[in-house]
Amino acid sequence: MRELKPYRTMQGLRKSIDNGGRFYNFFTAADDHVVTRAELAKAAGVFSAGLKAFLFLEMAQQDLQPGDRQSIIELLESDLRREYQRNRPQILLPSEIEKHGTAGCSIITTGFPRFVEDRTQFSGFIMIPIMSGNVTTFMMIPIYDQFDVYEVFDDRRMRKPNSMVATVRGQRLSHDGPIRFGGVLRKLQFEDKTKKSHDFYLETAFYTRL
Repeated sequence: MRELKPYRTMQGLRKSIDNGGRFYNFFTAADDHVVTRAELAKAAGVFSAGLKAFLFLEMAQQDLQPGDRQSIIELLESDLRREYQRNRPQILLPSEIEKHGTAGCSIITTGFPRFVEDRTQFSGFIMIPIMSGNVTTFMMIPIYDQFDVYEVFDDRRMRKPNSMVATVRGQRLSHDGPIRFGGVLRKLQFEDKTKKSHDFYLETAFYTRL
């Protein structure tokens, strides 16, 4: 999980993403007005231009004017631009995620987080992969064993419906105002359906204090 501060100018963001890629990307060039997969991945701090890279790009340009945003998107090489447009993160209020979200899709939501101190307040398990030789199996563990968990609300009144956001365990987010979260929506599993509190949780990749 990474804190991301949106760029205030198109030139600043362009310089960040038109970066030449990592040292082993021999066929990319910095400042050539074409952004490749390798360059976008490097700017996002990931190794492939997938959902997390697209989340980075969308969140990084949130403070830009619409015309400047379009200019940034036009810098992407054609195949990357089409993939970005197909997989562009969905922007939802915290109260909308349970109804309109889809597991496996990237979501950006902005709201007021409240750390869940009481682990008995919510039930829910996540699936983690376990490698054994060449075989991958999955094991269910409580979400609190892997993440810090927050309820996120639309406004300061903290009225439901809300959403559940998971962040890096031990990295408490102390902030009095709203926070913008970007991540991938995951399905929660339950042993006892009567204790079901949320269908999904947002696995955070980036956040912005507002």
